[in-house]
Amino acid sequence: MTRSINILFLMTLISISAFGKTYTISASGNWSASIPTTCIGCTINLDNNVVLTVDQGVTCMNCTIDGGSITDNNQAMNLQYSGAVTTTYFHSTALNVSGTGSLIVNAPLSLTNTTFTFNNGSTITTSYEVDLTSSTINLYDASSMTSNGGASTPINLKAKSQINVGNGSETSTSSFIVSGPTLTLYDKSSVTLGNENNYYSNWANYTYYPSVNANGHASKSNSTQNNSISCGSGHPHSCANPFVYGPSIIGSAGAVTNVPLPIVLEDFTAALNNDKTITLDWNTAMEVNSSHITIQRSADGQNWDDLATIQAKGNSAITTAYSFIDEHPLSGNNFYRLQLVDIDNSFTYSEEKVIRTATIGAVSFFPNPARDYVNVSLGSALRNGETVSVRLISLGGQVMQMQNATTGAGTVVSFRVSNYAAGVYILQVAGQDGTQESRELVIGR
Repeated sequence: MTRSINILFLMTLISISAFGKTYTISASGNWSASIPTTCIGCTINLDNNVVLTVDQGVTCMNCTIDGGSITDNNQAMNLQYSGAVTTTYFHSTALNVSGTGSLIVNAPLSLTNTTFTFNNGSTITTSYEVDLTSSTINLYDASSMTSNGGASTPINLKAKSQINVGNGSETSTSSFIVSGPTLTLYDKSSVTLGNENNYYSNWANYTYYPSVNANGHASKSNSTQNNSISCGSGHPHSCANPFVYGPSIIGSAGAVTNVPLPIVLEDFTAALNNDKTITLDWNTAMEVNSSHITIQRSADGQNWDDLATIQAKGNSAITTAYSFIDEHPLSGNNFYRLQLVDIDNSFTYSEEKVIRTATIGAVSFFPNPARDYVNVSLGSALRNGETVSVRLISLGGQVMQMQNATTGAGTVVSFRVSNYAAGVYILQVAGQDGTQESRELVIGR
């Protein structure tokens, strides 16, 4: 009986697993539609503008992930090794985890030119070596990072890498807890704590090297114990080992009180409008010696361009509302962040927001002018297999006919128009994500 159960389990595992395969993802979609639930020794290549959504619990063993963006809302993502202890690699990837999502890392982890961002109550737990090179881990809202293991389990931040605990919002309670491993910072890397409710906890000292190459360069061992940074009288938390509260920075000079953030940010949102523009709204609860706010946009979450600059209040203790409309968004993914700049040109970044917008291409209709029927060819509009709404609309805005269709090669929607008065009408194709395209149709007699 036991042998039968084991064979059944093995057959089930094989049926939902993939071994040593390479997946090249060129269009945004769900993990379940592209990659097996359990992937062993897999290489996952994501095109720059692709967003891969983790829509169920997944396990990746001995995996390499390159490019693109991954979103995880309320799902568990497990990174493990199979056989010998093997590193999981991320190259130039943006991972965004939200809700109650979790990243459980039971393998060595290496990030290069990569950004992990955790929002809401999401978590990341590591138990092996963690290496960041020119990379960032953002812990926002009530998210947390916990690193377990022995003293021989290093956490290495190299080439100006950062772990940001909070982004300045006073409501954030995010934390970074190191329970056993050794933290080492190289070449201007740091751990930053945004407010008095954000904290770092580690009984052990950390080591700072001024260069990525530790050989031949003097190191400095720093203790974060017995500190009184942002704790005790006049602060919301009592001083207690081994906690370090913000605003502070853990870096080359040890744990020190950070320069006060120029702006305390609240309620940063991005929304797609019906006219395909994107509105950014945010509030500042406080501004101290603030200079300006630069709105930055990116197509991939890695390479950023300045979009606009807004003059800040300078010094204010009251809530100030700001708004900006991006009149010409990119086709595809639009990542936004705010650069909050002080009068001495020091700055911090907000959390990132992403909005997907696109024009619906490869849509045509015939004949035009139409007499009895008009045929709408969807071709490769939007993603293959996506449901769109096709509408015939009068110039007065009345919907004369509407049909839903699934996109794909050869998909044609036909409308009978012989009972309509001659004149100009509108044919509109709308996607589920709000993208749409409208063109004029002439009905003749």
